[in-house]
Amino acid sequence: MNKIYDKLILAVAALILAGGVALYLKQAGVSSQAATVNVQTADNPYQLVPVQASESTDANWPEAGAQPAGPKWIYDVFTPPKIYVDLNTGEFSADPPVKVAPPVPFGIYLADLERKPYRIQLEGYIEEDLSDSSKTLLLLFDEEAQKQVRARPGDEKAQAEFKLLSFDIDRKRDADYNVEVIAKATILDQRTGEEVVLTHGVRRFDSGVTVKLRSEQDASFSKELSEVPAEFTGPSGDYTLLEINLEESSVTVEKHAVGDEEPEVRVLQIQPAPSSKPPTNTIPAQDQSDAFDLMF
Repeated sequence: MNKIYDKLILAVAALILAGGVALYLKQAGVSSQAATVNVQTADNPYQLVPVQASESTDANWPEAGAQPAGPKWIYDVFTPPKIYVDLNTGEFSADPPVKVAPPVPFGIYLADLERKPYRIQLEGYIEEDLSDSSKTLLLLFDEEAQKQVRARPGDEKAQAEFKLLSFDIDRKRDADYNVEVIAKATILDQRTGEEVVLTHGVRRFDSGVTVKLRSEQDASFSKELSEVPAEFTGPSGDYTLLEINLEESSVTVEKHAVGDEEPEVRVLQIQPAPSSKPPTNTIPAQDQSDAFDLMF
């Protein structure tokens, strides 16, 4: 009985398989027929269109090369043009803008402020008796003779032309009990008849000062002035020295009007003279090998 059921199942499976194969073959045939397209040539074939031959033209190039296109166009064939815009009107132009002339240099600079030291300076002192300053030996220096002069209060030095009148030492203590010593000597200058006070540790100068002016435009120009106001002529015009400021190490100079220029006043600070040698960054021959080794 079981064998009969097995045969029936096998027969039904075979029928189903056969039906599936037949259905697949039928659909494949329809698809192939639908993909086939009958293409037929047109009744009128393509016509050839004649192409005209180009005519060659001989160019007459000048031997001097490309020429400018006009007086306003300053660019040649291989020069990229520059287009300028007027910021006021917004218009473009090939004309370059008007060049602004560089400012006129002031013409001079302050090279130095030279103050002549007073001919006698107080270099030091030796106290032999702290309770009696008259017994102190003073060490003075003669700037003109370039030698030291020793003197005690009351001594007269004929060669140096002065007399030591007195010597005083003032010792002050601050809140931290630090002692500040101020030593002063009073001499009679026998040349001028004036009494001069010399302070230890402070270099004394004469009242006058010499202003040295130079020019970057003319290296040969040099002017020395000691009074104000003082007029002088420089390489770029006429000037007036108005003021000398020793505390700021500066001078005030007015440049007079030249042509359409307005007068100009400047405060000049001391500046070094410009170097005539260009800076070099070369390495000495003996150091080149060391510099090369440091790279590795």
